[in-house]
This record gives sequence, structure tokens and C-alpha cells, in this order.
Amino acid sequence: MRGFLLLVHVLGFTLWLGGGIATMVAGVTAKRMGTAERLTAYKIIGAVQRILVAPGAIAVVLSGFILARPYMESGQVPGWLGAMMGAGFLGAIGAVAISVPTAAKLARLEPGPGGQLPEAFPRLRKRQILAASIAGALGLIAMFAVTIGRS
Repeated sequence: MRGFLLLVHVLGFTLWLGGGIATMVAGVTAKRMGTAERLTAYKIIGAVQRILVAPGAIAVVLSGFILARPYMESGQVPGWLGAMMGAGFLGAIGAVAISVPTAAKLARLEPGPGGQLPEAFPRLRKRQILAASIAGALGLIAMFAVTIGRS
């Protein structure tokens, strides 16, 4: 069972951070596109967030708490594990509660009058960038805590 949970944990982390990196690359690339193409790119970003990032972040948190249970029951939680759990949990909350819903709102936008970007686009885009960056940074902190902090 532990092996299966580790597999779920690693796959979830891969989906979460891989989807986040794909979102970043797509967002940067979309800046050079016209309005219709840019909004289409954000529809794809919304799908990546919904299909990869959210399930990955949820899988990481659920499997992580189950894997950490023996440490928590013993009352001896090493610093690296506490750092991983804290950063990972906060990052996952940021991804699932802010980044994914914001990406969904961006995905539903349509061009405004005259083919311009909708009025809400800049605000939502800034929120998406900030939330996804913080969530990703916290995910990386969790990864560093378990890989470098553990040794």
C-alpha cells in the first residue's frame, strides 16, 4: 500500500507542477497572439488547470497525509516533513482554490466589442499569474524540503 501511495504522490506532484509549467509557457506564448487566439490559448490553459493541476494537487495532499500518518502518530515529525507538509498544503490550497477557478473564468471570456480583450482580462490574468506563481513556489519548497532537507 505504501508503494501505491508513493506512486500517487509522485504522479500528483508531476501533474500539479507540470501543469503549472505548461500554463506558464502557454501564457507567455499567448502574449504575442491576437485577441481571438489569445483567448483560445486561455481556454486551453483552463483545461490544463482543471484536468492536470487540480487533481494533481488534491492527490498530493491526500496521499501525503496518509503517508505522514505514522510520523504524526508517533509525535516525532522531522523538520523536513513538517516543511513539506506545510508548504505543500498551502500551495495546493492556492492552486485549487484560486488558480484553477481563475483559469476557468479566463477560459470563459469572449472578445469584447471591436474584437478587444474583455475588460476583466487584465485583472484575472494578474490574479492567475500571482496565484499560480505562489502555489508553484510553495510546491517547489515542499519538494526541496523532502529531497535536500531530508538528507
